[in-house]
Amino acid sequence: MADEKRAPSLIDRIWDFFISVKLAIVTLIVLAATSILGTIIEQNQPPEKYHQIYEDWAFVLMDRLNLFDMYHSKWFLFLLVLFTVNLSCCTIDRFPRMLKVVRNPRTKLDGSLEKSLSLADRWKRKGTLSEWAGKYAAALSASFAKPKVTEDGSEVHLYAETGVASRFGVYVTHLSIIIIFIGAIVGNVFGFKGNVNVPEGEAVTQVPVRGGTRMQDLGFTVRCNSFSLETYPSGQPKAYKSDLSVIDGGREVLRKTIVVNDPLQYKGIWFYQASYGQAGGATAQVAVARKDGTPVRMLALAANEPVPIDGYGVVRGVNYEQNFQGSGPALQVVVEKPGQPSSSFWIVQGRPDLDRQRADSLVFSFRGLSSRMFTGLQVAKDPGVNIVWLGCALMVIGLIMAFFLSHQRVWVRLARGTDGRVEVVLAGSASRNRIAFEKRFEKLQTGVKAAGQ
Repeated sequence: MADEKRAPSLIDRIWDFFISVKLAIVTLIVLAATSILGTIIEQNQPPEKYHQIYEDWAFVLMDRLNLFDMYHSKWFLFLLVLFTVNLSCCTIDRFPRMLKVVRNPRTKLDGSLEKSLSLADRWKRKGTLSEWAGKYAAALSASFAKPKVTEDGSEVHLYAETGVASRFGVYVTHLSIIIIFIGAIVGNVFGFKGNVNVPEGEAVTQVPVRGGTRMQDLGFTVRCNSFSLETYPSGQPKAYKSDLSVIDGGREVLRKTIVVNDPLQYKGIWFYQASYGQAGGATAQVAVARKDGTPVRMLALAANEPVPIDGYGVVRGVNYEQNFQGSGPALQVVVEKPGQPSSSFWIVQGRPDLDRQRADSLVFSFRGLSSRMFTGLQVAKDPGVNIVWLGCALMVIGLIMAFFLSHQRVWVRLARGTDGRVEVVLAGSASRNRIAFEKRFEKLQTGVKAAGQ
């Protein structure tokens, strides 16, 4: 038979799949569940840390599922793309019908429409249709919106509406979600996040990412000029900051001291102050001078590491005591001179002239211990972040349109009654916030009825 339903084509079935609300719900649930999983499982940590937490079989399984870097995994990217396509298809499928309703509203108040409207009022007036149509049109224009006038045989219809934009709120919200997901996909594919420790005075050009499994080239150099730590009297850290320089093309192009929540940004890459620590062991600072007080040099003695002094011998710091014989911090020094037996003696930090008692050509004074620090930086690049911000702004606009605006419509029908008078029907409806519209409709009733009296 010619009227038999035609079997849907492959394209139709694919289209029906992507406009399915069930698909959207399932995808959203999976995205929410995996996002919770990604919050519970700490992302992008070194493998050694995961081995401390999970059994070997669990580590292998989770690693194969990319659960340690799930936001950059292909399956998570697939979910983002699937939901974006699904939402886009749903919007494309439904938007033309909504647009048709908005562009071609029912401007005539016929019987079926009148029965569907709960807000309606009726009265009669003496006069002509055109006379009252003009008066009621003026009343609607003054208190609601300028009406569209339609003459249909022996009837005249007035139609006015406000808040049409609210019909587009859901589509603006859909668009915002699509844009946010596109931003997330861009950030997922082209962005990175990693952590790097930079000792004072040193520089890096690469950052380990994905739990240290891959090195990301920055395209420039970041140098830690210095690091400083401020503590409370209890010893707890109060504030810490890093003096960073960006070197690009062989010259310093940017320098900034960063603290927590005040990062450095260059070429779309952000450097956040994340941690700190001691780089290597401490060194003893020892000032060397001649017996007449002339400074010779400053020594940085690592534990038991020999440091030569030209024309004198080799000096080593072999022991340290925080409170040497009640005199405070002190360093034990060993001096080895060519052809002579080595000598060992203590120099006290609080007594710089103590070593003068030793009959030697050079005098050593202990200036205290010094340790080089490293700054821990979190390095991130997310080229999709501005797209996400755009989507967020659109979402706010869409939600305001969808939830705080209302499409309100009012009809007036005028017809000649059997008694020769003009029969008037006033009716209205609102897409949401019905209680507020009822109050407005009551005022409209009063104003329209009073028109021309």
